[in-house]
Formats: sequence, structure tokens, C-alpha cells
Amino acid sequence: MSWPRPVPLVGDTTSAAERRAAPDAWAFPPEAVASVYDVVGARRDVRRYRPDPVPEELLTRVLQAGHAAPSVGHSQPWRFLVVRDPALREQASRMADAERLRQAAQLDPESARHLLDLQLEGLREAPLGVVVCCDRRVPAAGVLGRATFPDSDVWSCACAIQNLWLAARAEGLGMGWVTLFRPEELAGLLDLPPGVVTLGWMCLGWPDERPPAPGLERAGWSRRRPLADVVMTDRWTETGAPVSHLALEGAAAARASTEVPVPTPVAAGTDLPGSLRAPAPHEVVGARDGADVLLTPPGSLGVLDRVLDRVVALGRAELRSGTLVLAVGRHRVTELGISAFAAGVTEDVLAAARAGQALGVVTAAASGLSSVVLDAGSATGDLLHDDALTAAAVEALLEQGRTAGREASGPGLVALGEVGIGNTTVAAALTCAL
Repeated sequence: MSWPRPVPLVGDTTSAAERRAAPDAWAFPPEAVASVYDVVGARRDVRRYRPDPVPEELLTRVLQAGHAAPSVGHSQPWRFLVVRDPALREQASRMADAERLRQAAQLDPESARHLLDLQLEGLREAPLGVVVCCDRRVPAAGVLGRATFPDSDVWSCACAIQNLWLAARAEGLGMGWVTLFRPEELAGLLDLPPGVVTLGWMCLGWPDERPPAPGLERAGWSRRRPLADVVMTDRWTETGAPVSHLALEGAAAARASTEVPVPTPVAAGTDLPGSLRAPAPHEVVGARDGADVLLTPPGSLGVLDRVLDRVVALGRAELRSGTLVLAVGRHRVTELGISAFAAGVTEDVLAAARAGQALGVVTAAASGLSSVVLDAGSATGDLLHDDALTAAAVEALLEQGRTAGREASGPGLVALGEVGIGNTTVAAALTCAL
């Protein structure tokens, strides 16, 4: 006589015979499997966001996906700090801007250019920030598996980030990972207690871009390596160390050990001296929306496209007029024979500009701009033997510029120009000094 195998009412209800007969029976249906790989392949680091709010139930689903991540010893060390306050997002953005400038100053010129070209406006534009924190206050020996791999709690939080990201992508949301912070500064901003660390800031919101490929690949920063390059069997077989695409050489390496002073970035939407204002994120998004009706390849101007978005965001209906402020200076460095043209050409250009016949003034008039021509005077030194200007002369020129700025700060654009034989040499000297 035989009796049926008892089937448990909880847990795994399969038998060994069933698992032996169909080892692949645990797989999801083919269409579900295909969707998983589709989402993995379509995950992108999104940098541009729309201001539209994310529904609470959708946010909860995404956070629940992050909370379902694997963790060493089932420790669940992650904490999801959802940032909604625009002021906090603005402060975080300013911190990232400062750190980007600091790091760029330590890189070789090409890498620095790529870094400075990266779009970080997501910190301001995305309506939500999710800061993934790792609570490390439990000693490693007190968590199963951490005694031998003490950093596995941080790795667990990285798994949570991946779950958040894939869930967001499946729901049509954009997510971007920003780590351009000094950890202690970000912790201070968010009042984290000692023993709790962050893994960076995840921007979250409806994307204002739908990139077909990873952004850093499209920007020429790096490429995805072939799978064969990263898979080995049984033992380590790769011999060469990877080459860093941020390798520091020569002067860049020397600068890396030096603290670089960084100017304080300007907060979006704040009023500045001279009636100037930085655009708010939603204004920039609105400018991009408006540009869609223009017949031009989106993004074809690169960095200039982003500049134009900011200009349009500020000006809107006031962009049909403006002022060209043209400063003319005489540089004594021309006495050293550094120019192909005689110093007297400066006087000719000044006279032509005042008569409305210089190229810059004519072009401005054709574009609907009025012109203001400023005579900035003459340098007293030739750069080689003496300073070009005294401190008093510099302050006088700055005040002249402030006055011109106030007078030109009405409706419309303000375009800046300068003329003077020898000005390229002066600009090169300033670049080296700065």
C-alpha cells in the first residue's frame, strides 16, 4: 500500500521528482523573461527631467522594489531618504557644481572638458531626490556574512539602487545617479547621524529625454566593454591592469594633490546684482518645450543648446531687442611685436564702431541690437616688464563695467564684445593666471 506525498501548505510545494523532471519549470513565461531583459537593456542615467509630479502610489511601488533587494544576512541596511524640498535640492545642486569644478581642475584638459559638459541639472529639475543611505551602526560581526566581508552592507544598498532603477525604468520614470558630492557635505546637508553613509543621490521624475544609448557613451567618455573581456573561467586569467579614462599625467597629476578654490555657484531663480537672474528649472524645461516647434535638429549645438534654453527661459518675450556692449582697449604688449597688426588699428576700429560702421556694430544692428561703445583706455605696462594695469586702474574699469551693465540691464539681451590689437595675448595671459 502506498500513500500520497504530503504537500506542505506553506513554503516550497514542489517535490524532488517534479524538480528532476522539469528543472526549468521555475522560469517565468517567455514574454515576462523578455520584458526583464528589455528593462535591463533600456536602463539609462537620465539627466533631464520634467516638472510634472510623480504620483505617490507610483513612488511607493518604486521604493518597494528597492526594499525587495537582496541583503547580506537579511540585514536590510538601506534607508531611502526622499527629498522633496526645492531648497534642499538647490543646495545639493550647488554642492555638486562646486565638486565638479574642483575635480575638473585636477584632470587633463580633454577629461575636464567632458566632465564640465556633463548635464547635472537633474538635481534641480527632478521633482524628487532619493538619497540611498546605508546604516552601518551595527558592527560587522553582528550581521551574518559581514564579519568576513565588512563592506557587504554597502553592496546590499547598491543592489537596492539597481532595483529602484529598473522599477523606475519599467514605470516610464527617469532616474539618474549623482555622486559628485563630498560625502561629509551631503551627510551634513541631510542631518545624517554618525555611522550612516550615503551612496549618492538618485534623481527621480518624468524624463525630458529618452536616450537610446548610455549618455557617457554618446558623449565619447567611454564604451561598454564586450562581455568576453569581463568573463573568466575557474581562475583569473587577465594580466593587464585596466587603463583609467581619468588617468592623471604631468601637470594634472601635480594639481590632484592641491586643494582647488571653487567659486560659489549661483542658485537658480535668485536675483543677482545688476537686475540679473538665474533661470528656475521649470523655466528651462518650458524653453525646451517651446524649441520643439522650431525646425532644427535637437541637441545639434551641444553646450550652446543648453545656453540657449537658459537665455530663452530668462527672456521669453523680451528677446527681440537688446544691447551690444563693445569695450575697446589699448594693450602695450603690442610694443613687444606680438601682433601681425599695428597698434594703431585699435583707434581705427574704435572710430568705425562709433560711426556705426565696424563689423560688430553693423551685425548687432542687423540683429535688432543697439550698441554702446566703451573706451576702456590704455594699459600702463607691457606684461613682460610691468603689470598691465595698476590696482586703481583695475577698480576704475570694473566700476565702468558695472555702470554699463546697469544701463544695459533693461529688457532684452546683453551681448558683450571687446576690441583691441594684442587682446589675444592678454586673454592668453589671463587664462594662464587663472
